[in-house]
Amino acid sequence: MEMTYNRDNPFTAPLKFRRRLNNPASDKNVQHLVFDVSNSDISYKCGDSIAVFPKNNENETTEILHLLKIASETQVKLPFRGEKISIFSALREYLCITNLSDQFWKWLGEIETGSDMGSFINDKILHSDPECQVLAKSYSLLEILKKFDGHCKVEPSELVSKLRRLMPRLYSIASSPLVDQNEIHIVVGVVSYTNAIGNKRNGIASNYLTNNANIGEGIKVFVVNSMFALPINTKSNIIMVGPGTGIAPFRGFLQERQCMVNKGDKVGKSWLFFGDRNQAMDFLFEEELQTFKNSGILTNLNLAFSRDQENKIYVQDRIWERRKELWSWISDGAYVYICGNASKMAVDVENTLKKIAMELGNFSEDETNVFFKSLKDNRRYQKDVY
Repeated sequence: MEMTYNRDNPFTAPLKFRRRLNNPASDKNVQHLVFDVSNSDISYKCGDSIAVFPKNNENETTEILHLLKIASETQVKLPFRGEKISIFSALREYLCITNLSDQFWKWLGEIETGSDMGSFINDKILHSDPECQVLAKSYSLLEILKKFDGHCKVEPSELVSKLRRLMPRLYSIASSPLVDQNEIHIVVGVVSYTNAIGNKRNGIASNYLTNNANIGEGIKVFVVNSMFALPINTKSNIIMVGPGTGIAPFRGFLQERQCMVNKGDKVGKSWLFFGDRNQAMDFLFEEELQTFKNSGILTNLNLAFSRDQENKIYVQDRIWERRKELWSWISDGAYVYICGNASKMAVDVENTLKKIAMELGNFSEDETNVFFKSLKDNRRYQKDVY
């Protein structure tokens, strides 16, 4: 009987492999991870995503309990779990201790602490002007407890009932099941930043996966099916735009087409636009992409490394440079895929494609919008953006 894996019933997949993809001298840290799903009946297709449950930092969890004077083995019950578990496990694996809800702040502000924590929360976090609230709400649970060291006593069961559930993070799958159905590959960019109150903050999931999880450690996952997928007609041409970690699903697409060709099937042409900051530092999967290019699976490979010259060059600039051939592909039925940053890159790429349609297709602005709506309706224009 096939097992259904989901948020409430994830599969515990051992972390099989991990390596850094870019040069250690790069100011970014991007890693390639592989999960072992051989002991499950998990299936996926190219373009799907995998949801990964992270864990909060172990030392941070321990420090929270120390400041609250709560023993780590204290048993608590979570509303979404049947059995009781230790409060340490609850805080580390199941609850969000960084992004705190209004409900949590209201509750904490009402607790008698013997300090001015309640007035600080009510004056600065709950009832201050919006700009002040943004600053104040940057506090994590640990940061607010440190600010009022030793002055907060809470019931463990109440504490866990007021915290948000720690949600899984979605990653585009960077492999094809035709290569190995027992493995799922992802690409993770490590997140690290300084928050609004001046403290260094690490991305929970990215740092757990790349720095804290051990090889062989079981990580809770489940597959999320996506409409982002290769054309049903394998002979269709595809245009892929995936700078940075946006390369992930396209590695799977190219693996899939290589496997099909190896079996004697016919596939269409493939065109990839990839970019990042520096070619010497940030050319993700360089050897694999060159191999795909040499084998003919990847017909065209256009690169945009923004900081390798005085004037920054991005993938949309390379698209514009190759606009005549690219428009010919689109006019002949090619599928267009975009993966990566939603707020900037995807917008710039779409605007460039629309500009090409207006110039080379002689479309008005309204006709261009209708044309792109038709592409989307026919699944010939797909985005996997975040």
